[in-house]
Amino acid sequence: MKKLYFHFVLFAFIGVSSLYAFDYTVSGKAESFSKIGFNNTPINSTEGKYPTDSFVTVVGALQVDMNLLPKSTTSHRLTGGIGGMIGGLAYDSTRNLIDTATGQRFGSVIFNYIGYWAQYNGTAPWQSPDYNVGMTQNTRTYVIYNAYLDYDYEGVFGIKGGRYESGADFMSGFTEGFELYAKFSKFKLWWFSSYGRAFAYDEWLYDFYAPKTYTTPEGKTINLGIHAFKGTYRHNGFSVSPFIYFSPKTYTAPSIQFDYDTNPNFEGIGFRSQTTVIGLFAIFDPRVYDVNRYGNPTGKNGQTLLIKQRFDIDNYNIGGGIYKNFGNANAQVGTYGNPVGIDFWTASAYDIGASISDMMGEDALTGFIYGGGVHGDFRWGILGRLTTSKRSNEQSIAANIAYDFTRYVSAGLKLEYFNDLTKAGYKVGDTGRVPGQPQNISDRSHMMTFIRTKF
Repeated sequence: MKKLYFHFVLFAFIGVSSLYAFDYTVSGKAESFSKIGFNNTPINSTEGKYPTDSFVTVVGALQVDMNLLPKSTTSHRLTGGIGGMIGGLAYDSTRNLIDTATGQRFGSVIFNYIGYWAQYNGTAPWQSPDYNVGMTQNTRTYVIYNAYLDYDYEGVFGIKGGRYESGADFMSGFTEGFELYAKFSKFKLWWFSSYGRAFAYDEWLYDFYAPKTYTTPEGKTINLGIHAFKGTYRHNGFSVSPFIYFSPKTYTAPSIQFDYDTNPNFEGIGFRSQTTVIGLFAIFDPRVYDVNRYGNPTGKNGQTLLIKQRFDIDNYNIGGGIYKNFGNANAQVGTYGNPVGIDFWTASAYDIGASISDMMGEDALTGFIYGGGVHGDFRWGILGRLTTSKRSNEQSIAANIAYDFTRYVSAGLKLEYFNDLTKAGYKVGDTGRVPGQPQNISDRSHMMTFIRTKF
């Protein structure tokens, strides 16, 4: 399925370009991202003691965007794009660290950000016997992230297929698959199918992989995809959207979303209020009931409630929200993309997944508030978060600033205080319960910076 989509789009580009003279633009960018962790405690895997990772990336991308129909065509639109990124690490604080419990090198963990590659279906033999060493030695630091066609007819019907940046609420990054929509007055129907996911950003760079796989009784690993169907009704700033996400043999998650926007055409002057409420009700396949995800078994089912509110007053904004899991609702859905609207990937790469926060964990309750402003080319924001979960408690406050020096050059900085208390019976770096393990408090405070150039 992966090769089928990619080859279909490439052949379609060749076929269309031979029939029409089309418009195209070429763009590119070079970016560098850094994370500097302030906790440099020695590794002790027996005690669950780990530092906060530090690393610096350098990436570059080149993209061609095309309008594939004659300029005289107005009711139909056919566009496409091809883009690729390549990158690497300029610094990795974790590469040579020694595990004091064994006296051996622990191995780098930065492949969790840049270069993760366990083959498309996650069956790479180099994952064992030493996961960190094998994965570090077999990174893939390039990706063709865009290779798509997008057709639209007067905003009432559209279909898009290939590789492109996902707009699905519960699927972030780049997707490999297709989506289509049809609009009837105030109603819109939308279908989404994904058979692969990738990252092409300054902090995250993954080639396409299958987020959810299924191993047949014969022992073959296959990708059945992630799919969604959504219907939306809009009227006077109010919308209601029943939808369902599902991955065969893993989960089915019927959901509903309510939105109210007092000023949908807000352009930075005046007042705007945006309210969102989402309920997700995940039902898991029996084969994953006992699979540990983010500290605890998946279980039979779980529910997620998200309530968030934002106010804009001219160039200032303030808002907040509540994110609540009942059971291990996000064990299989909600962690590879989530509409909560805040970055929950700021913990430690040594812990449960690539620096994911326990706000996605079992029975987790999170409250967050933020505020910020835009002043010409300068942007700032402050975000505070409190999380309690079955596995841990977290307290975080972050300050962000960014500045556009020109149309082509921008830079930014974030400072975050992050305290992470892992409760007794759990251990940092372990995916399940560890009876007898004492409570552990880790400082996950860090600084992040970026500099970006584009043309």
